[in-house]
Amino acid sequence: MKIGMKLAAMLGLMVLMLVVLAFVRDLVDERQQRADTVRSEIAQFSAGEQTLLGPFLVLPYVQTSSKLIEATKDKASYWEDTQVSDQLVLTPSQFDARGQLAVEVLKRGLFEAPIYRSQLQLSGRFAVPALGQYEAKASSARERITTQWQTPYLALGLSDVRGIQQLSGVAASQTLTFAPGARHARLGGGVHAPLALAEPAVLQQQGQQLDFNFKLNLAGSTQLLIEPVGDSSQIALSGNWPHPSFAGNFAPLERTITANSFSARWQTSELATGGSMTMHCSNKDESNCNAARVGLRLIDPVDRYVLNERTMKYAELFMLLIFGAVFLMEVMHKLSVHPVQYSLVGLGLAMFFLLTLSLSEHIGFNKAYWLAALASAALQGFYISFVLAGWRRGVGFAAVLVALYGLLFGILQSEDMALLMGSLTMFALLACVMYFTRNIDWKELGGNTHSQYRPSKVDAKMMAVVKAHRDEVAG
Repeated sequence: MKIGMKLAAMLGLMVLMLVVLAFVRDLVDERQQRADTVRSEIAQFSAGEQTLLGPFLVLPYVQTSSKLIEATKDKASYWEDTQVSDQLVLTPSQFDARGQLAVEVLKRGLFEAPIYRSQLQLSGRFAVPALGQYEAKASSARERITTQWQTPYLALGLSDVRGIQQLSGVAASQTLTFAPGARHARLGGGVHAPLALAEPAVLQQQGQQLDFNFKLNLAGSTQLLIEPVGDSSQIALSGNWPHPSFAGNFAPLERTITANSFSARWQTSELATGGSMTMHCSNKDESNCNAARVGLRLIDPVDRYVLNERTMKYAELFMLLIFGAVFLMEVMHKLSVHPVQYSLVGLGLAMFFLLTLSLSEHIGFNKAYWLAALASAALQGFYISFVLAGWRRGVGFAAVLVALYGLLFGILQSEDMALLMGSLTMFALLACVMYFTRNIDWKELGGNTHSQYRPSKVDAKMMAVVKAHRDEVAG
């Protein structure tokens, strides 16, 4: 087969192999989506990702505005009343949250998800100001405004109230009785507890200090976020998970991560957070609201589907290298490899990625990778030994393939060094190609793949000696 036709056939096979690899890549995405679905199902049967908002002190009130309507021919003067119901929401002046997470992994079939049971203690203080400053005043004698304060309550927002296993609390020396519902639109789901404060007449003049202490046993999955609602907030979390991913705009002030556990502490002030974002954010500003919270996600850094996805990013490069290696060996050893044989070699490589995916769901990614790599290298080496007519060539091909798999594994395990390792590998491969093909006269390859070599210096000397001997004999 002419070399031009051979290269065209190889190009067509590369396109075909790209289609095969696309099917494998789609399968990786499908299994990833299935894993996410199972995690969601596990959360539905336990509790989902948790976000804790509060506590907030809510003081409802009814404001009655009376306006004097002048007398007319038909009616005497009268007062027209308008009532408006609203809430005054106060955040703690001091807020302290401490939590201990007990994490376990739930499995369903081949898939799994981390869930946690946390013991949280929330404490702090509300500085209730004199309420008279919040009451509207009449602007003239023709207007009267009265404010009637209703029963205040403490509101605590939770994204999934199914996770509440136990909740008790004390505030202003009162044992709290919690009821379902946060009773505030911005908090969504949650709980509230009615509270008895000083007499309204007293609060209107001088205010009150209110200390609180909650104990909350909360279950959830994957994520726990807490909003630093206080003017001064301190949050500390610890647990038995070695791979926490800290979330939010505020990095932990202190963090300790070991092989089996973690601990972290945050400290914020109102100057940094801008106060409770829950009460200030609009519905269109949800991302900013979430960013103002602190907490963590329970991640798996060796997620098999993420690693399979990263492996697939190098599939096309591997295919090009394997085809190129077979082609060079074909040219250097003056052989002829049929396009069908190229396609079988390409399918063998595609099977490596498929085996890695399927085995990783049962034995973990690292074992699956090397088992698939060794199986692929053995199969390719066995086949190449017949294609290239020599078992040494097959063994050498398998050894090179194992080395490439090892380099790829190193790149996958060292994400920060991936670019450097990849660049050095490509440079080394290019250098090897240039070295081993340095004596090939590409111009003289002609119409088939049987290559002619440009004589080396030793060969040239031998040819000169033979020619001189022939001339001497002829003479």
